[in-house]
Amino acid sequence: MYESFYGLKKKPFQITTDPSFLWMGNKHREALSTLKYGVMDNKGFLLLTGEVGTGKTTLINRLVEDIHGKAYTAKIPDPGLSKYDFYRMVSRYFGLPIEVRTKSDFIEPFSRFLNDAHEEKKSVLLLIDEAQRLKHDLMEEIRLLSNLERQDAKLLNIFFVGQNEFNSILLQPENRALMRRITITYNIDPLDQSETCEYIRHRLKTAGAGYDIFSAAAMEAVFDFSRGYPRQINIICDLAMFFSSQVSRRTISRKIVSQCRERISFTMDELPAETKNNSRTPAPKTFYKPVQKERRSWFTAGRALGVAVVLLVLGSGVYFTPDPMKDRARRWAREAYQTYFPVSGKPSGVEPPIVNASTSGNAEVATVVPDAPQQAVKTPLAVEPLLRMPNRPPDFNLAAAIDDLPRASVSAAPSAANSEPPVAAVTTSSAELPDPADAIDWLLKKRKQETGQ
Repeated sequence: MYESFYGLKKKPFQITTDPSFLWMGNKHREALSTLKYGVMDNKGFLLLTGEVGTGKTTLINRLVEDIHGKAYTAKIPDPGLSKYDFYRMVSRYFGLPIEVRTKSDFIEPFSRFLNDAHEEKKSVLLLIDEAQRLKHDLMEEIRLLSNLERQDAKLLNIFFVGQNEFNSILLQPENRALMRRITITYNIDPLDQSETCEYIRHRLKTAGAGYDIFSAAAMEAVFDFSRGYPRQINIICDLAMFFSSQVSRRTISRKIVSQCRERISFTMDELPAETKNNSRTPAPKTFYKPVQKERRSWFTAGRALGVAVVLLVLGSGVYFTPDPMKDRARRWAREAYQTYFPVSGKPSGVEPPIVNASTSGNAEVATVVPDAPQQAVKTPLAVEPLLRMPNRPPDFNLAAAIDDLPRASVSAAPSAANSEPPVAAVTTSSAELPDPADAIDWLLKKRKQETGQ
């Protein structure tokens, strides 16, 4: 978009890893020569670490380009694979015409390939990028691949490339066997301010710029934003060149870089402090803590044990109580319930009848159903203990009733016991005394006459 405005052949600050724009500072040249020595001398395991955007991938591409023709290389871009998928990818990148279903399907042809490469005096390099994504089981499989060797030479070079947190992964106890096999390590640090300026000038010159498009103050602002990370340098410089071309300014000032910085939606976080091994400490891990419900202070283990003991004692006492005492307690509970919770429709003041507990099991009472024909329904008292007994009728003394009756003459008495005296003969006179045998009939007729009057 802005190439013609600045007179460039192509964009100088692309995010892609174009090897033609590779800038080799002192630390990059040192890293490249160290890693190249490890590969060509068959040192076994190598490790390259660095923060995100420090140029690790660009350096690896340059390494593969330099050893081309001297070594067989295979690069695994993402090691987040299963064991057999990893074997299939390695076989495909090395050009092995095999179909991997089991581990033996891979090991035997791969071992022949390593021996043939050694006979050709060529090294074999297996590059594993983003090594921090490796899982422990796959790391063990990779470690066991290094056992495919001769007594006098290593046949396979395994090159780990990852971020700084891969160092902490290797320090875990389960990975100590792999860590002790790594022979060469190198950590890439960010660029300083002078290296940042050289990096910007190199990419502009490679793109065809005939003058310094960025002023010294602008490059200083770029370093303040990127803190020496090449990827962040590319992002801010590309945006600054675009905005400067929009306002028709061929030289980019600090003000333009500051305005572009405000339009970028992210900023670089503070980096962790460096350690003695020139590797940055990993970010602190935060662990999930479940929300714990607040316990009541009064509920403790001792109190719970005390309540359990009390309930056990009470239950044992109820179980071993004699039957008479149990009957007495049930009767008391029944009477208390009837007193405070009377049956619906009946007054609470009426005292319930007292039933003898010794005969209550066999006693039967007659209940009268309201608004129904009067009939005696015999029901055990144990089934309906809340029904009230009817009041007992008063005692009737026949002898006393006869003594209270007026005496009648013998002549006026009927001659027969079953014959009824005429109504006219019945009188209230004291002279007419009925026969004692007919006293009941006489008394009933007298009450009928009084009622009729």
